[in-house]
Amino acid sequence: MRSHLEVADIFRRHGHAYRAAHDGRLGRVERRVMSAIELCRTAALGGHVEVCEDCAHARVAFNSCRNRHCPKCQSATRERWLADRQADLLPVPYFHVVFTVPAEVAEIAFHNKAIVYGILFDAVAATLKTIAADPQHLGGEIGFLAILHTWGQVLTHHPHIHCLVPGGALSPDRRWLACRPNFFLPVHVLSRLFRRLFLERLQTAHTAGRLRFSGALDRLGDAEAFTAAIRQLRRKNCRVGGGVTAPTPHRPGRADFPHPVLQGRG
Repeated sequence: MRSHLEVADIFRRHGHAYRAAHDGRLGRVERRVMSAIELCRTAALGGHVEVCEDCAHARVAFNSCRNRHCPKCQSATRERWLADRQADLLPVPYFHVVFTVPAEVAEIAFHNKAIVYGILFDAVAATLKTIAADPQHLGGEIGFLAILHTWGQVLTHHPHIHCLVPGGALSPDRRWLACRPNFFLPVHVLSRLFRRLFLERLQTAHTAGRLRFSGALDRLGDAEAFTAAIRQLRRKNCRVGGGVTAPTPHRPGRADFPHPVLQGRG
């Protein structure tokens, strides 16, 4: 028998205790989402009257929160969005590439979200475009869709970027250069370049005084301490996992260092 228990029920019953236990880890956005789900379709959000156009039967219904994370509100919107995106797809294979960061970088990002997320997007784009343009690989210009996820499966801060990439590139004379079957770009090459570009940009941001730290990370405000931390991150090994080539939902894994997880063999 299917349970009638909903996410909202869990949040209403245990949300206060969870927020108290993780006070230093939950940001304003996470708290706002939890609150929206807790209040969804309750008297707190008010109500409206729904009337049948055929029989004139009327009923009063509570308003929804319309938060994009709410499982009761956004399933239909999500399905429409997916259908629209699928209509945009080219008649070529697609690859799903995921770039993640380790716990050390996630901590820095938690204190400097806008800046580090911007660096993450920039490094991902530069990595994919640079390797794809190399004549030893595709030798052309690629396009892709990149989406930032900031939470992990257990609602902890875990920034990573999902990329949906067509399996090919445009040559300088605008011809289509298809990639090999089930192979997009070598993940070990992507990993090394991404690590270098990301850390270079992170170091530049710190040198320019754009990063701020507090609490346990207060020591990283010192230039020598931050440089030492970057040096340790350069020694991190990249690990790669993967599956089949398809634009399908993906469960990102953790990593010692930012690495692309390529859906397909690489």
